[in-house]
Amino acid sequence: MTTHPQYRIITIACVAIAASITSGSCATADPELPKSSLELTISTGEQPKPDAQRISVTCEPAGGTHERPEAACAALDKVNGSFGDLPADPTAVCIQIYDPVTVAATGTWRGTPVQWQRTFANSCELHAGTAGVF
Repeated sequence: MTTHPQYRIITIACVAIAASITSGSCATADPELPKSSLELTISTGEQPKPDAQRISVTCEPAGGTHERPEAACAALDKVNGSFGDLPADPTAVCIQIYDPVTVAATGTWRGTPVQWQRTFANSCELHAGTAGVF
């Protein structure tokens, strides 16, 4: 079987183009995560209040009014944005005084809507139970 030189050139050109397209897309394939934008509120008592303290946190890139947005984003990243799965600090020692604090989170985590609320017995338990997010 003989191969025409023209077919060899076309085959080599096609292979070269396919290789450059594949390697180019692999080299630049850094899928961007959808941005996360959350509003965190902290209210004294067992119900959210209109005058609640409000904190914003954004991720990808980390920012907002949160004191430590990088740490908050890292903690949320470990639980894939599931506030209910944030780990509690096993070394925290909180006094047993009932002074309830209600927190809420609304917004989006990597494109998924977030609507979460929980009441903690006191602010110590809040900080110990939310991995630094609140």
